[in-house]
Amino acid sequence: MNFGDRILYNDSNNNIFKGVFIKELNQVEVLIKLDDKKEKSIVSKHSIKFVNNMDKMDLTHAITVADYISKEKYDGHFTLLCFTSGCKFCFGTLEKINYNTTSLMASGKTIEDAIKVAIDKKIDADKIAENEDKMYK
Repeated sequence: MNFGDRILYNDSNNNIFKGVFIKELNQVEVLIKLDDKKEKSIVSKHSIKFVNNMDKMDLTHAITVADYISKEKYDGHFTLLCFTSGCKFCFGTLEKINYNTTSLMASGKTIEDAIKVAIDKKIDADKIAENEDKMYK
């Protein structure tokens, strides 16, 4: 399993929860983020089941992974813009939104696609600001 993969977690009471795989801690334990909990959980590797990877994300999966990353690295901030032509996404908060900044954001036909591109290419507000400054030089 890889970071961001969608999983099902079966707890000791046989309750099943949806979540996201974060990383393997050792041969028996993994770190996951459950959709309905704010904190990460350390659970037995045998109590989770792989559902699908990030290439086949639904909207809930995409927002869950984006929310996790934004809380870990960007104080919970991300920017999402949707237009008739598609969606734009980046982690962090843009200081200004204009044609140049939106053109540098991750693009996709859907929200899920835009989030996947931002995750893959590590697109955040700082990277956009740097690239925008280079446009003017």
